[in-house]
Amino acid sequence: MAAEKTSARDYLFWAIGLLIVGAGLYGFYYFAGDLITPIRAAGLLVAIVIAAFVVAQTVRGREFFSFLREADVERRKVVWPTRNETMQTTLVVIVITIIVAIMLFLMDSVFGWIVRRLIGSAGGS
Repeated sequence: MAAEKTSARDYLFWAIGLLIVGAGLYGFYYFAGDLITPIRAAGLLVAIVIAAFVVAQTVRGREFFSFLREADVERRKVVWPTRNETMQTTLVVIVITIIVAIMLFLMDSVFGWIVRRLIGSAGGS
């Protein structure tokens, strides 16, 4: 797809979208003492949805929402592991972690013993 040039109309729509979000934020904090939080949050959410609709009319907005649709298509293609597979994988990770920890402990102990023998420590003879 050829890159489309951003027009003055797009800049205007971006500005309108930002103003709508700004108005939503202003209203959220302005009515802090008068309305309960869920109602204020719903108003802010409505402002964000309206702003997204306005911004979606721009070139970059269309590209962004097209990207979101394509990402959702790819997300649906993912094959998620079953609960049994997840439990087995988790168990394997835990067992390997314990084995590696034991190996590191043994190697540290052996190398520590060798170093103490080579340099001669006061308490190790």
